[in-house]
Amino acid sequence: MLQKVLAAIVIEEWAKHYGAEPFTSKRQPLIEVSTLAREMSNRTLAWLQSEPPAAYHEMAFTLARIHGECTNLLHSFAFDCKIPWIEIPTLGTEIDLTGSKEGGFSLASAEAAVERDYTKLRDRLGKAKKRELAVIAEKRKTVISSIEWYKEIKTQHDIRVCAAFAAAYVALKNTPDKVSPIVKGVMNGIKVRPVSQLIVSFSNSCPSRTRRTWIFKRAQQLPSHPSLTSARFMASPNLRIRS
Repeated sequence: MLQKVLAAIVIEEWAKHYGAEPFTSKRQPLIEVSTLAREMSNRTLAWLQSEPPAAYHEMAFTLARIHGECTNLLHSFAFDCKIPWIEIPTLGTEIDLTGSKEGGFSLASAEAAVERDYTKLRDRLGKAKKRELAVIAEKRKTVISSIEWYKEIKTQHDIRVCAAFAAAYVALKNTPDKVSPIVKGVMNGIKVRPVSQLIVSFSNSCPSRTRRTWIFKRAQQLPSHPSLTSARFMASPNLRIRS
């Protein structure tokens, strides 16, 4: 994820720098004079038009932790409830982010461990070992929370990469056949960006001191919220912020 976002930032800054240089009316767009810019434009558009990846390599450590939690959960039935080890399901030892490797541990494996495998072992005990089952049930809740957090991280990564790629594509001033993927990426970036950052970024983009003063006054009128405290200060017409 980080590599993709950084690459998109570099492309966007390259395009902005090219556009900021003095030019004549006959100057061609960057994608017309640079094969690399054209290739990057095509690649960003292809990513925006396709489905997001199953996972990002930064998520491997989180999935490895979930693997340990799932293993501990299932082993509890053997340690605490004395179920024979031969009946305890075994989880793959290799972390598989994409879920494409046979015998690997993926998100689907984790979900199966807390649902199918857990239910099967619990039902085998019947009404016995109620105290032990209560402890195991709490462990299961922890694992489920970890799985939900993993999914949330994936969603956040998708939004960040999508927004970064959309910004890079727009900066290259290319025109796609369908604008919906680009618009979606830009809007996602706006929705997840903190209000304080939006105020500062827009304030710094206004060269006029009068406009900066107007932004500062409007920021003061916003509802009281912890995230806006710094925004009101940073939007001050007497302060220049590097966004």
